[in-house]
Amino acid sequence: MRNDKVKLRRFQDDLNVGGLGVVILGAWDVLKVIMRLIIELNKQIDLEEFVGEERPVAVAVIIAVIAVIILFMLLIFKIHMYIGLNASKAARGEPYKKGYYTGAVILLVLSVLGMFTYIHELKDLDNIETTVASFVVDLTSVYILWIVVSSTRKIRELGSLQAQE
Repeated sequence: MRNDKVKLRRFQDDLNVGGLGVVILGAWDVLKVIMRLIIELNKQIDLEEFVGEERPVAVAVIIAVIAVIILFMLLIFKIHMYIGLNASKAARGEPYKKGYYTGAVILLVLSVLGMFTYIHELKDLDNIETTVASFVVDLTSVYILWIVVSSTRKIRELGSLQAQE
């Protein structure tokens, strides 16, 4: 019985730290998209090409695209906040929304699938440092999501064992 309490406490600590990690890495994802957006906009778009009546239309389209991307980033960050904060609440024994576990599983699967995009990026040797750094951060994100999913599952298992006794 004492051993189960020690395990439970360890898994609760892991879940709490993992939840906070999900929030922090969600903020990193938003920052990464902003940096990539700025770089791509500087490379791809030259407003000097547009003259006369085309220029206001081009500016309006660029602003609309940026607004959509910002809304998408806010949605992604909100999902990270939902998962992370509810995982931390669950770890502390506070009331929480149970959907965080499903969200964490979905985000974990999407993150693992997203790792395959690095295969193409590794061919660009000019930016290899940036690619490797992003890969390591995304790998850390996968690890933290795995901690949230596995800790939640183990806490539930230990809780059901204690309820049977």
